[in-house]
Amino acid sequence: MATITGNNGAVSVNGKAVAAVKNWSIDITADTIETTTMGVDVRTYVKGLSSFSGSADIYWDSSDWDTSGENTTWNPTDGSSLVGASGVTGKFYIDYDGTGTNADKTFTGTVIVTGYSIKSSFDGMVEASISFQGSDAITYSTSNVVYP
Repeated sequence: MATITGNNGAVSVNGKAVAAVKNWSIDITADTIETTTMGVDVRTYVKGLSSFSGSADIYWDSSDWDTSGENTTWNPTDGSSLVGASGVTGKFYIDYDGTGTNADKTFTGTVIVTGYSIKSSFDGMVEASISFQGSDAITYSTSNVVYP
């Protein structure tokens, strides 16, 4: 069994790399609908609607962001500029072979950014957290992709 580390993972928003990613997570869920009828001793279910959501934590550094040119993802001094926007493409990379090169696998989906928070403490780095809700199905690539 292969062991895969998260060391070279990454995130992109609308095709643009998100700088200084610490971690990301995706939760994929499906509802269940009960179909149990009277006279049966065991509950039965069928699959209902599915969805995904998640978050990414980053080290916040405004010098890592292009806030005016083609590489703009969102302005770090105004995180609300992307919060609530629809049609945002999120891509979440896994460095499948551990080399940090061209063997990345990805989860990709359209998301609504539901939150952007910045945290600072006297004894640590300034960090930001991005949360999102999927607005369609998430896909997983089985072919190698190159990080943007």
